[in-house]
Amino acid sequence: MLKKIFVFLFTLASLPSFTQTIDDILTTYEEKNGGKERFAATTTLQYNSTIKMNMMGMPMDLPVATFIETGKLFRKEMSGMFGMKGSYTLITDTGGFTFVPTVPAFGEFPGMEGGIKKMDEETYSTAKQKMSAMADFAALIDCRNKGFIPELLGTEKLDSGTCYKIKLTNRDGSFTTYFVDQNTYLIKQVELVGKQIIDMLGVSGGPMKDMMGGRIDKQKMKVLFTEYATIDGIKFPTKQKLQLGAVDIEIENSDIQMNTVIDKKWYSNK
Repeated sequence: MLKKIFVFLFTLASLPSFTQTIDDILTTYEEKNGGKERFAATTTLQYNSTIKMNMMGMPMDLPVATFIETGKLFRKEMSGMFGMKGSYTLITDTGGFTFVPTVPAFGEFPGMEGGIKKMDEETYSTAKQKMSAMADFAALIDCRNKGFIPELLGTEKLDSGTCYKIKLTNRDGSFTTYFVDQNTYLIKQVELVGKQIIDMLGVSGGPMKDMMGGRIDKQKMKVLFTEYATIDGIKFPTKQKLQLGAVDIEIENSDIQMNTVIDKKWYSNK
C-alpha cells in the first residue's frame, strides 16, 4: 500500500503544472496582441466611429471622431444628434474642456445653454489618463507600470467561449473587469461601474455626465468586443456593443490611423 501511495505521489509531482498566474496571462496577452514594445511606440491614434442607437423607437447614427497624442491630446468630436453638432471633449497637457452648442427648446425639452466649460481639477486629474494613444484598447498592456493592480478572479464562460476574468484596479480605487479569451487572448467583454463608464466613453465633465447626474455611481455597463482588425501589427477592436441598462448601443470604428500627424486645429478649444 505504501509503495502504491509513493508511486502515485511521485507521478502527481512529475506532471507539468498548467496553473496560469495573472502575470503569465498578461505576458501572453501582450505577445498575442502586438507586443509591449509596439504599443509603447504608438504615440498617435486617429479614428472615426459611428454610434448606432435606438431612442424612443427611432434609430439614430451618431458620428464621432477621436484624436489622441500620448501626453498631449485627447479629443472626441461629436455631431448629428439633437443639434449637438460640434460638441467635443478636449483634454491637453494644460487642462480639460467640454463644449456644447446652444440647443433651442422643442416639445417638452427646455433647451440647453451652450458654451465652453473647463473641467475642475478632480475631473481633469482622472480625465488626463485618456491622453494615451492606446489607453482604451490596451489597458492590460504593461498595466503594473501604469499604476494599475491586476487580479485574476478565475474563468467564466461567455457565449464566445471561456475567458480569464481579470479585475484591474485604478489608483483611485475604481476598477474595470476584463474577460480575455483563453484561446485567442483577445478581450471579449469589459464590465464597468460608475464613473468608469463616463471615462471610457470619453465625455468626462460633458453633457452626458450632467444628464446622468448622481445616478452614475449606481450604473453598470457591459462592452462586448465582437470584431477586431490588425492595424500596424496591433489588434484593434472595430465593432463593439454597449449594454447600459435597457439600452443597447453599437459602435463601429473605421479609418484607423496610428503614428500619423494630427492636424493642429484639434488641439484648440476655440
